[in-house]
Amino acid sequence: MRKLVIVASSVLMPLAALCGGAGQPAQAADLDWRSDRSLKDDGPIIVPRAAFSWTGFYIGGHVGYAWGHSSTFSDDDGFDGESGFSIHPSGWLGGVHAGYNWQADTFLVGIEAELGMIGASDDQSSALAFVDAEYGGYGTVAARVGFAADRWLFYIKGGLALANIENRGGAIVGGVIDPTDLTSVEEIRAGWTLGGGAEYAFQRDWSLKVEYLYMDFGEDSSGNLDGDSFRHDNDLHTIKVGVSYRLQSYQEPLR
Repeated sequence: MRKLVIVASSVLMPLAALCGGAGQPAQAADLDWRSDRSLKDDGPIIVPRAAFSWTGFYIGGHVGYAWGHSSTFSDDDGFDGESGFSIHPSGWLGGVHAGYNWQADTFLVGIEAELGMIGASDDQSSALAFVDAEYGGYGTVAARVGFAADRWLFYIKGGLALANIENRGGAIVGGVIDPTDLTSVEEIRAGWTLGGGAEYAFQRDWSLKVEYLYMDFGEDSSGNLDGDSFRHDNDLHTIKVGVSYRLQSYQEPLR
């Protein structure tokens, strides 16, 4: 009996030790697996997205269409029987623009300048008289105030408008313009502009805008060789599409 206990002990003790040793790596493996799973359950590391900002300088180009009203009248019978005419110049426009924006939260203020050409013209005549009007180069300097919604910008703008405008008119005698009854004035007229638009940044540094502007150049006057006086009134509506490149991108982290 004693021999049987000794033999059993000599067999079971090493076996128990072997089982115990085998259990330790299994436990370590379980710990490692639980540790890996814990890391996986935490999910990906989320890096805060940078807030888009419109602050900075920008330059760009634009094309569009212009249409408006132009009138030439005489209080001194300068048209020999006609008081005058109202016409409607229209045509394409194109140019470049540049400016700077300051954005604070969703509020934006800025200044923008445009320079380009307006190809708008029109004329009208009768058996007794004629008038015509034609636009050339133009420029604006305007303030912008707007509301930014991430990559969208909605704004209004207003300021100074300049344009090269030619107004002509006179009497027609025997189908020919009478040079003594002809008036012609071509000069750079100053006026005011007001409008607004929407702009979308389709890339970090590039944006696309659609804009409407009204330009009023007021009333001008001229005369002819006969001493008659004429009044010229000009205003213009414009709609255009433009692309801008921002020279100074500014981004700040979302809080």
